[in-house]
Amino acid sequence: MSKFSLNTLGKLLADKSGLSQVEAELFIRKMFDVCNQGLDADKQVKIKWLGTFKVQATKDRESINVNTGERFTIEGRDKLTFTPDNILKEIVNKPFAQFETVVVNDGVDFDEIDEKFGEEQTEDAPAQVIDFLDEEKTATPNPEVVVIGSEKEKEKEAEDELAKQIAIEQAKLEKLKQAQLEQERIQKEKLEKEKQEQERQEQERLEQERLEQERLEQERLEQERLEQERLEQERLEQERLEQERLEQEKLELAQQQQALKAVVEPAVPASDESEEEEEEEEESSNSHHIVIPRYLVVAVCLIVVALIGGMGWFAFNYGQMTAQRDHLAMQLNQYHQAPAKKVPAKPAAAPLSQEQKLRQKAMEDSIRMAKTAEAVKLAENSDEESANAEKAKQTEAKAKAEAKEKAKDKAEEKAASKIASSQYDKDARVRTGAYRIVGVAQTVTVGAGQTLEQISTRYLGSGMECYVEALNGTSTVKAGQKIKIPKLELKKKKK
Repeated sequence: MSKFSLNTLGKLLADKSGLSQVEAELFIRKMFDVCNQGLDADKQVKIKWLGTFKVQATKDRESINVNTGERFTIEGRDKLTFTPDNILKEIVNKPFAQFETVVVNDGVDFDEIDEKFGEEQTEDAPAQVIDFLDEEKTATPNPEVVVIGSEKEKEKEAEDELAKQIAIEQAKLEKLKQAQLEQERIQKEKLEKEKQEQERQEQERLEQERLEQERLEQERLEQERLEQERLEQERLEQERLEQERLEQEKLELAQQQQALKAVVEPAVPASDESEEEEEEEEESSNSHHIVIPRYLVVAVCLIVVALIGGMGWFAFNYGQMTAQRDHLAMQLNQYHQAPAKKVPAKPAAAPLSQEQKLRQKAMEDSIRMAKTAEAVKLAENSDEESANAEKAKQTEAKAKAEAKEKAKDKAEEKAASKIASSQYDKDARVRTGAYRIVGVAQTVTVGAGQTLEQISTRYLGSGMECYVEALNGTSTVKAGQKIKIPKLELKKKKK
C-alpha cells in the first residue's frame, strides 16, 4: 500500500485551503496527535465525512522464515483499521461510477494481469514509503516495509527545519497577538476617557440647568412679591379714595341740610317755632342714631327702626295737617254762606284778616309738609348710603379676614413642610441636595422588573432616587409594593 509523507499531505492541504505550508503541516500533525490520543483512550476515533479509525488486537501466530525454513512465532499486536465514511466512498468511487459489471466466462486466466499489477505496485512502493511519525518507534518490524537510513535522516532534518519554522511562526503569532492586545487596551482606555468626558459634560449641563431653574424660580417669586405689594398699595389707595368720597358726600349732605333749613326757617311763623324745634330735635336724634355701626346687623336694625319711626311721625303730622285743613275749609264755607246783612259795616276788614290768616296757615302747613317729606327722603338716602358704606366695610373686613386666614394656612403649611423636611434631612444626600421634600405627590405600584432608580427617573428625573429612598425608608423594592413619590420644592439660596 502506498503512503504519503507529511510534506506531501501539507502541500495538498495548503493548495486546497489556501493556508501556508507550515500552517497546513502543523494542522495535520495536530490532527494525528488528537487521533492517537483518542485511540489510546477509547480504541476508536470517528471523524465526520472522513471515516472511523479503530484499533483491533491480533493474537500470536506461527510463521515460517522463507530464507531458512525455520518456524517462528509472531507476537500479537494492535492492528489499526480504517472504515471510510459514505461521503468519502462516493467521492473515491465517483470516477468509476460509469463502469458496468461484466460477467467473465469460466476458465479465464488472470495470472498475467495479477503479475503486472504486482510489479507496478512493487516499483512504486519503495519510493513513497516514508514513516513521518517518530512516535511509532516501538512498533513491531514489518519485513515487507524497507526503510533506508539516509532517508530517515533527511526526514528528521526536514522535521527539525519544520519545527524551527513552526517556532518562528508561533513567535510571530505571539507578537501579533500581543500587539492586538495592546491596541485593544489603548482603544479601551480611549473609550473610557471619552465616556468620562461625556459624563462630565452631562453633569455640567445638568448643573447649569439646575442653576438656571433656580434663577428663574427666584425671579418668579420676586415678581409675585412685587405684584402682591402693588396690589396691596392699590387696595389701600382705593380704600383711601373711598373714605374721602364718603366724607365728601357726608359734608355735601350736611351743607344741603343747612341750606334747606336756612331757606325754610324765614317762612315759618313764630307760633310754630316750638314744632320746628321738636322736628329738628327728632331729626338730630334720628341723624344721631344713624351712625355707621361696627357690625352689619346693628346697622340694619337701626335703619329699619329709623324708617319705621320716620314713617309714623310723617303719618301723624300728615293726619294733623289734614284735620286742620278740613277744619279751616269748613270755617271758610260757613263764613261765605253767612248773610251779609248780619255783618256790621264797620268791622268789614275783620273777615278779610281772618281769611288771610287761614290762607297763611294753609300755606305754612303745605311748606311744613314739603319740608318734612324732604327731610324723610334725605334721611332715607343717608340710611342707604350708610348701609352701602357698611356693606363695603364688611366686605373689605371679610376679604382681610380671608387673606389673613390664607396667610395663616400658608404659614402652617410652610411650617409643616419645614418639619417634614427636617425629618428627611437626616439623609446627607437630601440635606445637601437642591430640593426638599414637602409632601407626597402620588403613590404608585412597583411593576415586575422595575427598580427604585427606574421609578424615580420616570417621575422625578435622573439622579433623584435619594428623595424616594428618604421618603419610603428603603432602597430595595419588589413587584406589587406601594411606593410614595415625594413632592419637591426648590431650596432658596441663603444670602
